[in-house]
Amino acid sequence: MTTNPPRFLRLCAACALMAAAFTSGTASANTNWRAYTYNAVATVTSVKGLNAMTEAIQKETNGQLNIRLNLGGTLPIAATNITQAVGDNIVQMADDTFFVGSVPVGGIVRLPMFLPTRPQFEKAWDIEAETLRSDFDKRGVVLLGRYIYAENVFWSKKKLTSLADIQGQKIRVISPEQSEFIKVLGGIPVTLGTSEVAAGLDRGVIDGALTASSGYGYVWRDLLRYSYRLNVSYIDSLILANKDAWMKLSPEVRTKVQALVDEHTAKMTAAMAAEDQEVTKKLAAEGVVITEPTSAELAEAERRIAPYWKEWGEKRPAAAPVLQKVRAAVGR
Repeated sequence: MTTNPPRFLRLCAACALMAAAFTSGTASANTNWRAYTYNAVATVTSVKGLNAMTEAIQKETNGQLNIRLNLGGTLPIAATNITQAVGDNIVQMADDTFFVGSVPVGGIVRLPMFLPTRPQFEKAWDIEAETLRSDFDKRGVVLLGRYIYAENVFWSKKKLTSLADIQGQKIRVISPEQSEFIKVLGGIPVTLGTSEVAAGLDRGVIDGALTASSGYGYVWRDLLRYSYRLNVSYIDSLILANKDAWMKLSPEVRTKVQALVDEHTAKMTAAMAAEDQEVTKKLAAEGVVITEPTSAELAEAERRIAPYWKEWGEKRPAAAPVLQKVRAAVGR
């Protein structure tokens, strides 16, 4: 009696080994990433844009990079911890607008009433970008790009038709800079992740929020009855990647991904800017009270917050030189 296995069994074993080797090779050639966005609603323009971007990446890389996007609140990641989650490789890519607490220089373009026009905002962003990228790099994060929301204005379920009406209201903010503005206007700033806002409005944790019509003004329309159109600032949202995961991609794949991020973030910015006025008109037709601030109110709001621009730089000496460059460039 022989102890060698029959020939067909040896052939089957060999085939199994070959199949395993092929599968292993295929798996190593394809990379799967998990991505996260603070956005909690799949139908908003920004999430539609992110989905289009990740689908394009999979297609253009022939499946070498597959990215699964997770909406805000579906992973145990606080909105203010997204940058850290990327650096720790908990997620390999993220859409982060709450990053200023981790990378303070990004707050320059968020200074309230500081950059009232889109061209000023973009010029300032380009000046701070080098420092922004360097600071993210120190955290093990690659800054791939950004998209910009339309004007961030006041919304509330309580009467809010003038600067004076902000007094005493609890307003949801997303950055320390917005918090300071609410305080100088007599309001109470509350930081909440996007996925927490609807419940916060319903339970009275907050009375209102700062957002764009093409952001969440329309999504929360059943909870917010007033829109006071004072543009606090434009808001940038960053596309981030874990540095180690990024560098493991082939140069060819990285080039394709970067090009697609540039393309789709530009489309997202343009789409939200184009639809903001249309959405605002639609909300007015549905009963939301839309109020434009007077020139006197705009001047008063700027007068109150302007000293903070200097104070902000004094408290952040590492970012102060960048702020000085921005102020010189935009004449502020």
